[in-house]
Amino acid sequence: MEETVTSRILEEKIYVAVGSTVWKNTSNLIWALENYKGNKICIVHIHQPSPMIPVLGTKFEASTADEELVRAYRGKETAKTDKILQEYLSICLRKGVQAEKLCIEMDSIEKGIVETIYHHRIRKFVMGAAADKHYSMEAKMDEVRALSSLLSEFHRFVLPHTSTDSLQEVGNLNEQNEKESNLSSLDTFSHIGTSEVSLSVVQEEPNDSTSNVSAEWE
Repeated sequence: MEETVTSRILEEKIYVAVGSTVWKNTSNLIWALENYKGNKICIVHIHQPSPMIPVLGTKFEASTADEELVRAYRGKETAKTDKILQEYLSICLRKGVQAEKLCIEMDSIEKGIVETIYHHRIRKFVMGAAADKHYSMEAKMDEVRALSSLLSEFHRFVLPHTSTDSLQEVGNLNEQNEKESNLSSLDTFSHIGTSEVSLSVVQEEPNDSTSNVSAEWE
């Protein structure tokens, strides 16, 4: 039984959110690679298309600019994003991990993350750059505010699709899971069926003596 549980845990794919600035997100990715050794890793990036298109030294709204110019600029954005994701994949390779990538195009990062978790039925999701020991308190507070916005978006997007019976069932499962988990839950939300999402702070201190934020489907 123990071997079966261990095998199931290692088979679970860990999704790691990354931004467009590689050096700001490297510590977060490495944290996930070191703390989820043996698991499959998928790098998740929410690409926000620029609302403005540069034309002859000035900028126009994408909705009013020439379609050909918009298409050409979007192509450059896509190429740049692909290059960034390849850098993250290279980091994984240097750690001996063959990772996957998932790029979602969305105007809102918060909405993009929530819909990605929802539609791909993600069980484990790691986000945040708090794994960096040089992370300032101001930056941490910015991340807390971003997380708060993410949670609000989750409530808005998911709860309207969730029945009262599902909420009760998830609540019962949560009580049982809390006894077995080594994570301290910050907040819990219901999801369609019998799944749940827990935004948690890892209690143990990883190699860099810091913590990180993860969301888990149980």
